[in-house]
Amino acid sequence: MATSAQPPAAFGWRHVLFALLAYSGLALQLLAPALDGPIVSDDALLFVGQAHMEELSLANVKTILDPRGEPVRVTANWAPVHLLAHVLEIEAFGSPLENPRPFHVVNALVHAVNATLFAALLAAQGVPALGALLAGLLFLVHPANVETVAWIFQLKTLLAASFGFGALLALRKRPGVATLLFALALLAKPSASAVLAAAIVFEWLRAPAAGEPPRRTGWLVAWGALLLLYTVPEFTAFLNVGEFRGELPLGERALQAVAIVGRYLVLAVASLGSSTFHQPTPPASPLDAWFGLGLLTLLGLALLSVDALRGRQLAAGWLGLAAAAYVPVAQIFPFRYPMADRYLYFVLPGLLGAAAVALAPWLARSLEQLRERGRRAVTAGVVALAVLVSGASVAFAARFRERAAVWASPDTVEADAAAHYPDGIPGQVSLARRRLEAGDYDGAVEAIERARARGHTNPAAFLYDPDFQQLLEHPRYVELLRDMTEGWLARARALPVQTVSSWMGIGHAELFMGRLDRAREAFDLARGMADPEERAAIDETLAELDRIEAAPENQQ
Repeated sequence: MATSAQPPAAFGWRHVLFALLAYSGLALQLLAPALDGPIVSDDALLFVGQAHMEELSLANVKTILDPRGEPVRVTANWAPVHLLAHVLEIEAFGSPLENPRPFHVVNALVHAVNATLFAALLAAQGVPALGALLAGLLFLVHPANVETVAWIFQLKTLLAASFGFGALLALRKRPGVATLLFALALLAKPSASAVLAAAIVFEWLRAPAAGEPPRRTGWLVAWGALLLLYTVPEFTAFLNVGEFRGELPLGERALQAVAIVGRYLVLAVASLGSSTFHQPTPPASPLDAWFGLGLLTLLGLALLSVDALRGRQLAAGWLGLAAAAYVPVAQIFPFRYPMADRYLYFVLPGLLGAAAVALAPWLARSLEQLRERGRRAVTAGVVALAVLVSGASVAFAARFRERAAVWASPDTVEADAAAHYPDGIPGQVSLARRRLEAGDYDGAVEAIERARARGHTNPAAFLYDPDFQQLLEHPRYVELLRDMTEGWLARARALPVQTVSSWMGIGHAELFMGRLDRAREAFDLARGMADPEERAAIDETLAELDRIEAAPENQQ
């Protein structure tokens, strides 16, 4: 097993350049079906109606940096590095609403950078260059990473990995630079906090020889302080949108959380089960197969981690990265969509890294024997590893390109989720559309009711969808929407911090409910908080409200 005493493998600038060019070209080829795909889902939160994202100006930068500002409310994260990166893209390429291709290309290139940094990290820990490059290749082509790379909004995950891996690489020789990179990683996405766990273990394992830098304990304390400071605005932002859901009883939540681990294992190892908007049905009992697989996975990883720590093996640091990356999405706080392919973006390097450093001594000996004795030194183990890695790389690459096609349009994204989880929210919404096309209005309403039961609590998704406008003539549907709206309003008004967009949402909801006085109050509050450039749109809304109030039916 690889330990901290093992000398670094040779991985010079030629290896880095080769990896970056090869990985970049391959990433662009595999992502080709999605390169012209328009914005989908949460992309709209950034690029539709957000004045602070339209140009790089001092005022917009100040707005983006504000930990309590409108961007935090809209995206449910304080991630100014993520937003600033998109503003720079808009300055360079224009709006993704008009030309999304450059934004997809950037994502693909950043993913290639991350694979290169991952390979460089492994090489610095003693993994032979060939092994490091192959591990980087497996990470690059893994189908679970398609969601992160193809979804423009997920540039935040990609940047968090870039800065996080860079921080790990720089920590030993340039701790100040590493600390800056760690801060930037956090401000791109909180998932980057996982690299702190890896850094702590790696530095604990390192036994500095004479002339080598000492352990960077003090700097890691600074990383921890940065993380604690960041946690306050980030956790507040996430809570403020009501993202956490607690409808399931505690026992069922525990069963679901463990079962999801089993699903992730299959996705990570075999690339099976990849989907948009995962919403698996919770297990009915501990006898569920997914629960059993998840429990075995947790026990196995725990034993491996303890063994690696006791043996002071570098695999412990990589397993620490995987565990720390998984904890925030482990459904301690239940999400509407409890799984996501993108949640593996930091976990996969942890698992691949642990395997690579564990095999490094054997691989180094095998390669040395090959150099000395030629083909006579080829063993069954070397052949088996070559077949496994090459076969997995080809299969993963083919699957990657297949999954990239899913992100070619919003319709294909929804269809993919509906196909994998027909009982989930996208599946029921898709069913409602089909029922409408067939003229089955009661069936459409029933599907929407089931979508609501699975967590679809935002009535705006139906109110402003042209497919569902015809249902507004049916009392049962209107009553359902009114009930959904009342629930949404109760949650929205209870949020600890209100912003322009939240008051506007409340105003439109009250308008739908017919409570014109409450709607005006909300719009007035929004106007009082708005910047001058935002007030024109709000004034138009207020003028429309005046016309509604002046209508004869509202004068009685």
